[in-house]
Amino acid sequence: MRPVNKGSIPKNTDGSDKKFTDYKQVKDDLRTRLGSFCSYCEMNIDNQPDIEHVSPKSKKPELETDWNNFLLACKPCNIIKDNNNANRDGYVFPDTHNTAFLYDYSILGVRVKDNLPNDVKILATATFNLVQLNRKLDTSSRTDDRALARLNAWNKAQDALKDFLELPENNAMIRQTARSCNGFFSLWIQIFKDYPEVKKAILENVSGTDMECYDENFNPKENLRRSDR
Repeated sequence: MRPVNKGSIPKNTDGSDKKFTDYKQVKDDLRTRLGSFCSYCEMNIDNQPDIEHVSPKSKKPELETDWNNFLLACKPCNIIKDNNNANRDGYVFPDTHNTAFLYDYSILGVRVKDNLPNDVKILATATFNLVQLNRKLDTSSRTDDRALARLNAWNKAQDALKDFLELPENNAMIRQTARSCNGFFSLWIQIFKDYPEVKKAILENVSGTDMECYDENFNPKENLRRSDR
């Protein structure tokens, strides 16, 4: 789960803070700050971004138009999460925690890492379950859109690794590899774990990645708390 930093409240042309009277008004600013990707599963959502209230607006109506309560989500993650959490307590969220080191990705899907400290694992599991991150079938017994897209991304990233290894020192190939990654960033980072220059390009190629959550080799730091949160 890519840790993100969407920045402070967007500004008007005169330099004043934007005042949102309807949460739908924030979509363009969120896309600019975060790219068109789900903040939970990391799927590309160019055609269907939902504005996600981290603390559900039905339970925290005072936060319905609060910039700090917004993320972008795909429809499956947003629908599944719904208002099942009361607030942020008891979970990890990609705008307030370092979520980069919590989950493992494979051809089988995504899972919570086994070797996490118990208190961290409890929080990571709660968020994993909140959006059913590894759901295989939707409510109509069809393949979950996220699972299918993630499998396609896994295969694409494996092919990209094979291509990269033919020209591993080529800067153009590094840039092309980064451009090929159009979502599921954490999966790509895992597959290219031995190539820091590629990981750097992938992470920097998308808006809103909190680079402070990665070390000098662009591996996820293994600390949940972020210095700016």
